[in-house]
Amino acid sequence: MFKFKDILVRWLVFSALFFGMTSSATASPTTVTYCINPSWVPYEMLRNGAHVGISAEYLEVIGELADIKFELVVTDSWQQSLEFVQTGKCMVLPMLAQSYAHRTFLSFTSPYFATPNVLVSDSYDVMYHGVDGLTHQLVAVDKNSYLAEYLARYYPDIRLQLMNSETEAVRELVRGNVDVMAGAMLSVNSELNRMNLQDMAITGYLEPMHLLRMGVNRAHAELVPVLNSAIERIPEATSVAIYKRWNNVKSQRQQDFRLGIMVVFCGGIVLATLIWRKNLLRRCSREMRHKQDEMENLQTVLLEKNRMLEFLSSHDTATNLYNRNFMLHRAEDEVSRFNRFHTAASLILFDFTSHSVRQMNSRPLINEEGIKELARICLSCVREVDIAGRWSSEQIIVLCPQTPISASKVLAERLKEAVETHQRPDIRELPFSIGLAALQEGETFADWYERASQALYLARRQHGGKVMIAET
Repeated sequence: MFKFKDILVRWLVFSALFFGMTSSATASPTTVTYCINPSWVPYEMLRNGAHVGISAEYLEVIGELADIKFELVVTDSWQQSLEFVQTGKCMVLPMLAQSYAHRTFLSFTSPYFATPNVLVSDSYDVMYHGVDGLTHQLVAVDKNSYLAEYLARYYPDIRLQLMNSETEAVRELVRGNVDVMAGAMLSVNSELNRMNLQDMAITGYLEPMHLLRMGVNRAHAELVPVLNSAIERIPEATSVAIYKRWNNVKSQRQQDFRLGIMVVFCGGIVLATLIWRKNLLRRCSREMRHKQDEMENLQTVLLEKNRMLEFLSSHDTATNLYNRNFMLHRAEDEVSRFNRFHTAASLILFDFTSHSVRQMNSRPLINEEGIKELARICLSCVREVDIAGRWSSEQIIVLCPQTPISASKVLAERLKEAVETHQRPDIRELPFSIGLAALQEGETFADWYERASQALYLARRQHGGKVMIAET
């Protein structure tokens, strides 16, 4: 009897261990599909159907850190990869620069690899110091690259020749059809080495740096913080090792026999020139530090200007509220979020022209300064999560994410009270109306806005100063 109990206990312990190991073994990492640029050497490429290059090694490291299994979706070209990620056939692009064109359908991670942009020409006598040195030269650049978008946007006076790829741009330079070609340093050098172009050389560098990051389809934006967490944990030694393996930059110089003659000639006067050389090096060092300080100041100014441009592109210049275009994009995002997660959302239309004024087709009752004051009142009443924008010259729209209609009505009443009790008489006496609508199942933004407009119309019919909720 004792032996039977002992055997039974051992069998139960063994079963528990076996099934525990089996369940842990069946747990598998998250699978994420991705597409690449199949011919962007050495950043990423296809070799015998396999993904190799810098991005391939980073994906392996990031996959281990984030417990993600990356699965390649093979494409024929970079253009097809962009189409696949836009349509959802793959979820991620592992290596690209953040651009305005791609922001419409991609969310971007933090950058994990940086490389400079370079200028290549067949002249060793000319060095280009940035974009300003390109006064009349014809510059070839890959039309699908971020550099092409950057130069076209911020340097419209530069003569650009848009090519289908960096390889085609190099070939146009060899044929003499363009003066200079621009591209990412590693890929340009790889192309020069592959074509054995001894007469071509890097003759300048271009700002900004090529900051490469991962682009995630907006439908899978929840991956971005996971990937960012993994990117932050990539060891510096690993990044250096990857760069060393794929760095193909080589120094190429033409043979010049005059150098040997000069060395022989200068040998006799080396001792006499040592002091002069030392002073010259000191002066050059001071000048280089001065130039570096100037470059840092210019980069700071450029960054500030970029921030200002980004602000102006999404805000109304008169009121500092978001503009109509920005509000359209955010409203469409809110409709998409509602369709996925069924979270409540409300829309508030604040119109400061009465029904009678519209019928008389007279001039607005309030000037731009009054509209600015109304915008300040609106911003003081809304919550941090709410999004307020100027929809038209006489209408302000407020988007309330994750907010039921009852809470939005409280916000609208607060806005109404703030206007009616304002210290300025022209604000207190201003005829206004407020219409509300909750987002419903199957509605587009146009439907949602139309119902809010109907509620606004009913509020106007009651001679202003009313808050009306659209019928469901």
